[in-house]
Amino acid sequence: VRSTKQQTSTKGEGYLSRMALNDNKAGMEGLDRDKINKIIMESSKGSKFYENELKKEHQVNQRIEKMMLQKAHITEQQLKTAQAQVEMTASELEKSRDLSRVIVHVDMDAFYAAVEMRDCPDLKDKPMAVGSMSMLSTSNYHARKYGVRAAMPGFIAKKLCPHLVIVPCNFDKYKSVSNEIREIFADYDPQFQPVSLDEAYLDFTEHLELRISWPEASRTHRYSSWKQPEHQQESEAKEGFSPVLFEDSPSSSQSLSNSQTADATGKTTEVFGTSVEEAVREMRFRIEQKTMLTASAGIAPNMMLAKVCSDKNKPNGQYRLASNREAVMDFIQNLPVRKVYCILVQKNHKWSSVHPFKMRTCNCVATRFRFSVLFLCAGFRHREGERKDAECSRHQ
Repeated sequence: VRSTKQQTSTKGEGYLSRMALNDNKAGMEGLDRDKINKIIMESSKGSKFYENELKKEHQVNQRIEKMMLQKAHITEQQLKTAQAQVEMTASELEKSRDLSRVIVHVDMDAFYAAVEMRDCPDLKDKPMAVGSMSMLSTSNYHARKYGVRAAMPGFIAKKLCPHLVIVPCNFDKYKSVSNEIREIFADYDPQFQPVSLDEAYLDFTEHLELRISWPEASRTHRYSSWKQPEHQQESEAKEGFSPVLFEDSPSSSQSLSNSQTADATGKTTEVFGTSVEEAVREMRFRIEQKTMLTASAGIAPNMMLAKVCSDKNKPNGQYRLASNREAVMDFIQNLPVRKVYCILVQKNHKWSSVHPFKMRTCNCVATRFRFSVLFLCAGFRHREGERKDAECSRHQ
């Protein structure tokens, strides 16, 4: 059991590690973690939120201790047997590897906050969040610079950013905007898989097969009236910036000098190519023109990798992972475990903080997965969520 001093560490150790700043979010790079964690801890003590997180942390630590006791009794023969099982499973998965599909994960940028800023322009330049004093659903990029993020109680966020504006959720409005976005998704994949109001998975494979023969007219889209080219060209510094997100958010329609043309009505149009990068850029352009909101996207051979890729160039960007084994293996080699969305936060805590495991990257998980096999074989009782995590690891 850890000491009281360790339990109250501002670096997120001990029982309070669950409450430490999770900066695995676009717009939260380079923050002073120690300073923010200190504010989070001091402002939350005595609250129901604090007590609930303390209880959950205690449960996780008990499970860690149980795992460590079990590990101490693992024999060399058990390790060899588990290693053989892992190698056999890896071989089977390698034979079934399929890199033939082109999967796209689309994630709207700070969706709820962006909708509210669009409808109330006065909020654009202010730190703001959507939710309540009890819990926030999302925050804009200005607020993230203070450490304010989703799944944080509003009363803690106010301590981090006293001038934070909290707007109540309006799910009817968000659903309406989401339906507009989904109409565009359906043009690229009628069977797209929505994950929530602001994100979805699309299989672009068939679309790209058809797109290669499309005439230029089918790949040409107009700018909406709210976004005229002369406004974009007022200055090089302002060109292509999103009307909703803050200043350093690049537009999906940036660098248009080689593809802008004037149609018969004098309005500017944009011509897109036939590659997957151009198809995704076109989709994001259409979303922005229709809703005044921006989206980020990841392109990869499977859903999990596409999800990770969509976070690479947020906000308002896209990233493609090549569809070959070498590129995929290089990509995941040093990928932090916390970036893999099927691995829960408590697994991240457990694997990265317990000395004998220290599985901080996907490569560590791959090379030490035999421990999980041992726990399963020895009758270690996993929760339903943990079984799903193991299955996700197999797919990866």
